[in-house]
Amino acid sequence: MSLPFKVYSFKPQTAKKLAGAAIIVLQEWWGVNDTIKKHAQRISDNTGADTIIPDLYKGKIGLTAEEASHLMSNLDWDVAIGEIEQLVEKLRKDGYKNIGSIGFCMGGGLSLALASHASKIGKPIQSAVVCYGSPPEQFDVTLIDKQTAIQGHFGGKDGLKGFSDPSTADALEGKLKNAKDAVIYRYPGQGHAFLNDDDWAIEKRKELGFVDKSIEPFSEEQSVRNQAWERIYQFFTTQLK
Repeated sequence: MSLPFKVYSFKPQTAKKLAGAAIIVLQEWWGVNDTIKKHAQRISDNTGADTIIPDLYKGKIGLTAEEASHLMSNLDWDVAIGEIEQLVEKLRKDGYKNIGSIGFCMGGGLSLALASHASKIGKPIQSAVVCYGSPPEQFDVTLIDKQTAIQGHFGGKDGLKGFSDPSTADALEGKLKNAKDAVIYRYPGQGHAFLNDDDWAIEKRKELGFVDKSIEPFSEEQSVRNQAWERIYQFFTTQLK
């Protein structure tokens, strides 16, 4: 079965193994860059699941906020979710019985959109994680039912109103009452994209005002990142076994 995009696949480089489990990792607005690839390998190493990144921009990457905004605004979400559904079907044909998704920023919204779409067509995925993002209104998250577990991570200082700010996280939580084990975690001192800790990503976070320029996020935010990641690993390990 051919797919409409290139995929990047990662297997655990640790002794952990979560048999029959695959996690789709969905990109930020930048595209499939080193940051999202590191996230995918990290998740695989710590859960034992295979992780797969679909290249929704078909090879394009935004290096500036202007470029990334252009790429994101040109993404047809209905088409993108239809294409990701093809990936889900291929994974099932390849023998993966338990499928999850996780996304960051734009990808967080896509992760919830996928869970909503999959529930709507009667082919639910087993779990979905959203990290600081939300989908457009045409993807009704109230459709996500007890067959799909949901976990969310949002920063208390996230200023992207209507997308990932605290009021959006609160509204999202209220809409997820039908989902399985739905939990939205808040991190009061964190801004947008707080899980990104490589040098390039930290530079962009400071440039965009997501984090105070006077702090050193790699060290000063480490305990918060560790807490969030551990919650993510435990969630997938529990829901995809």
